[in-house]
Amino acid sequence: MAQFTSSQSMKGKLYKEMAELTVSKPKPQWKVEGPIRNWLELPSDVMSNILYRIGPIDILENAQKVCTTWCKICKDPAMWRVIHMKTTVGPFRQVWEICRHAVDRSQGQLVDISIVDVVNDQLLQYVAHRSSQLKRLEFVSRYRDLHWNWTQALKKFPMLEELNLYKIKISEEAIEAAGRCCPMLKTLKVNQESCMFLHGGTDEKSLMIRNKTAKAIGENLHELRHLELIGNTMTNIGLEAILDGCCYLESLDLRQCMYINLKGDMGKRCSENIKYLKLPEDSVEGCLYISESDMFCVICEEEFTYYDDLHGIDGEDWTVYDCEDY
Repeated sequence: MAQFTSSQSMKGKLYKEMAELTVSKPKPQWKVEGPIRNWLELPSDVMSNILYRIGPIDILENAQKVCTTWCKICKDPAMWRVIHMKTTVGPFRQVWEICRHAVDRSQGQLVDISIVDVVNDQLLQYVAHRSSQLKRLEFVSRYRDLHWNWTQALKKFPMLEELNLYKIKISEEAIEAAGRCCPMLKTLKVNQESCMFLHGGTDEKSLMIRNKTAKAIGENLHELRHLELIGNTMTNIGLEAILDGCCYLESLDLRQCMYINLKGDMGKRCSENIKYLKLPEDSVEGCLYISESDMFCVICEEEFTYYDDLHGIDGEDWTVYDCEDY
């Protein structure tokens, strides 16, 4: 047994010495050249997805001119079922023509469109007459005093599910038309800059004007699930009309609605019936196209917008004042 153990020990020592003397050489690093990729051989659906991400303007101005394959893909109506023009670069007329061209390319298959700044009534009507399958429409305007014929346009959107308007007004007649002609409408956003009235505008005529949008929504859009009215001038009269008429509301955004009082029963009713509620004093940080500096002051009796001289004339941010104190 002792001899066997001694023999094992000697062999183990020998193996250890041999291992220490063995120096492992680094393996050569072979650089394998991969096959040259031909991007034109990508499946058409993959290439469509890539091209879509560069936006309508670059597609129509550049991408479709690269080769016949890309041109064919860019002319496919399926490529234009969703049109989002968030960046508007170039003259208004040029971008407006690109919008119309994009709508034409959809050949009636357009289901979702978002346009910022270059929107006007003519473009709205153009979309309406060529997009009967539209489900979502979002228009944003940074210019005021635009006149929109929403009543006629909404009659052309029987499948509309979502209507988002930023800094664009809509009449009670148009809301009534939406109730009749857009039975699938579940989401409505009519977001404005918040405005402050001299003396609160509490006479009967002022209250009627300020609550007309809210009352029209409550009387006509009974199937709404999501409603945003940032900056609306309604009082509790309009809010009550909404709660009475829109019984299925899940979310309600009342930020910057300065004339709503939620301290009493109205606040309790909102909290009990609305799952996701945003209050007038909640911050608008992160809200698309609306910011704190968008608030302005209106002197109703004289029908003009009143700004702080130091800010309004110099083109800086508007400053909000309490009219009575000012």
